[in-house]
Amino acid sequence: MSDRVRAFLAVSLPAEARACAAEAVETLRAAVVGDVRWVPPENQHLTLKFLGEIAEDRIDALVARAGAKLAAVTPFEVALAGFGAFPSAREARVLWLGVARGSAALAKLARKLDTAARVAGAERDRRPFSAHLTLGRLREPARVEIEKLAPPTSVTWTVAEVVLYESRLAPDGARHVPLAHLALGAGLDPSTNELAPES
Repeated sequence: MSDRVRAFLAVSLPAEARACAAEAVETLRAAVVGDVRWVPPENQHLTLKFLGEIAEDRIDALVARAGAKLAAVTPFEVALAGFGAFPSAREARVLWLGVARGSAALAKLARKLDTAARVAGAERDRRPFSAHLTLGRLREPARVEIEKLAPPTSVTWTVAEVVLYESRLAPDGARHVPLAHLALGAGLDPSTNELAPES
């Protein structure tokens, strides 16, 4: 077994959000001309922090540090929005759904996890966080008229945990394996939603 793992921290999607994403993929399939690698439904998630290759023996320390950062964060609602593309719709390389509700809370989580990830040797993110759900990657840049596409039926769900995933690369694509589930608000007093005093 390797002593390093390729890992990332993310918010997983409930079934209704996956159905929303599947509807969005079908809309894009009909509109995009070009070779697109679509993200399989089981791999769809809202990435908060890509860790890269980290030492396996640092995972426990990372989980402890990240868990402590999330203990004071109240669970919050997220809703998906319409289509977008990186770097732009004129030369799209990545197709995604935006976040209509909860983007500021997700950005706050990303900042906390970016700090926590230093314990695992992960580099700090240089680019500002942009909450999005990746649906597909084009092998060659292409214009995609996303502004003409009807957005999928939106769904709202409560984010109550962050998942540490290992990304295992294989010839038929990556497989994402959960390594740890980190609860939001674990240190909050449920009656006041404030940090509970230490006993």
